[in-house]
Amino acid sequence: MFGSRKRNQRAVDEVLNDRLFHWPGHPAYEFYVRDACEGIQIFGATGSGKSSGSGRHIAEAYLDYGYGGLVLCAKPDEKNAWQAYAKATGRLDDLVIFEMDGDFEFNPLAYEMIRDGEGAGQTINMVNMVMAMHQIGKNFMAGGDGSANDERFWDDSVRRLLSRTIDLLKFAEKEITIPNMRRVVAEALTEGQVTQYRDRIRVINDSESSKDEVSQAVAQINRWRADNYCLDCLSLAFERMDEYDALELDVYRMVEGYFFREFARLSERTKSIIQESFLGLVEPFGTGLLQKHFTQGVSEEIYPEMTYQEGKIIILNFPTKQHLLSGILAQAIFKYVWQQAMERRTFEDKNFRPTFLWIDESQFFVLPEYDTLFATTARSSLVSTVYLTQNINNYYFSMGTNAQARTKSLMGNMSTKIFHANTDIDTNEFAAKTIAEDLIQMQALQINPGNVGAGASFSEQFMYQVKPKDFTTLATGGKSKYGFKPEAYIVQTGETFEEGLNYLKVGFPQKRG
Repeated sequence: MFGSRKRNQRAVDEVLNDRLFHWPGHPAYEFYVRDACEGIQIFGATGSGKSSGSGRHIAEAYLDYGYGGLVLCAKPDEKNAWQAYAKATGRLDDLVIFEMDGDFEFNPLAYEMIRDGEGAGQTINMVNMVMAMHQIGKNFMAGGDGSANDERFWDDSVRRLLSRTIDLLKFAEKEITIPNMRRVVAEALTEGQVTQYRDRIRVINDSESSKDEVSQAVAQINRWRADNYCLDCLSLAFERMDEYDALELDVYRMVEGYFFREFARLSERTKSIIQESFLGLVEPFGTGLLQKHFTQGVSEEIYPEMTYQEGKIIILNFPTKQHLLSGILAQAIFKYVWQQAMERRTFEDKNFRPTFLWIDESQFFVLPEYDTLFATTARSSLVSTVYLTQNINNYYFSMGTNAQARTKSLMGNMSTKIFHANTDIDTNEFAAKTIAEDLIQMQALQINPGNVGAGASFSEQFMYQVKPKDFTTLATGGKSKYGFKPEAYIVQTGETFEEGLNYLKVGFPQKRG
């Protein structure tokens, strides 16, 4: 365990220099916490042994060292695999399984309101959280085309509606939940309703109005408030105006102006599109998995900070193969919140436990822009990002616009790349280019007709050190003819291996003992 090794008093730089493991069959080549925190990408076709080979080797080393972490599940057997890893390393007590049949809850908006640290409760952070979830959902449903330029206007409009809605709930002292946000938007005032409301207010404020007229106007407004959640929130916010400081008063006036003027006066078509876009965004939270586990409270057992404070391994057991979009959204939003929690880490508590983010089938959960930014600073937060997927085209399919550029940027921040057996042309070419070319000596045999003997000539040419076809013949997993040792080529930034090569070929034992 991490605590038993007495490392919690050590500086971050010292922890980065701790050894985790050596590559199987190559004891001279060791892998350190520093290497782990610079990102790992594992490629391999189905059955290549990427999960049960290199993946298991790395995962068990992390658990043995004392890492805490977050595991996302695409396949139903992922939980069982991690339970086996934990059993093998004595970490079963540190597993925290968040799943459909359990009682844990994680309302990300509520967490953002109550979490520690600067910036807690800021509206823009909650808006970004919901929009990140929105992007994941669009990419999944649209096959990677979820960021089309012609949708930018509507995304910006939904973002503004989100921001004003969250602020309204704050001013009204209502809980920040998806159901409450949905009620505000669904019952947002029309221009006609605003006119009727203001007419009643004028009657109430007019000194010439009779008591009966005032009484009727007050009764009418109270009935409207009882029937319209948005109006009730606006009224509650207005009643608290004397409590606001100058900055809060500015925000309140923006909220009031938005719901009483800007949004109410939009054309019916424009307003309808914005409302439907928002309601479509939060619709998955109205039933099933997301409603049960992600709209109410926050269970302390699954606070993201528990992964480094107590070394917990949180498994999000909502497999996408079973829960589809709901499973993706549930895990993607928790991942996003967890990543932000790791970035806020300051080490003031003298706890230097490293953590990991583990995603098999990573193409389902990638956030095109944020994940790359997270990878650039993960080392300073002692976070190891480990992504596993079949091929690079999975990323192209999931990255939205500028997919290749975004994928290259993400891959550029994964300093360790592991390539298992594959027949995907683009992935094998990417692997060959990653390992790079070198001067290779070529021999040419020349035979002249009519002459006895032959001559040989030598030349040097730049050629792939490992050709694309070489990745198609690597030993795969689960086969006795390969000794249950799936093979892979490994490339690490700044690392030199045998004979000065920049790559290492490794066989990973699948059988324990």
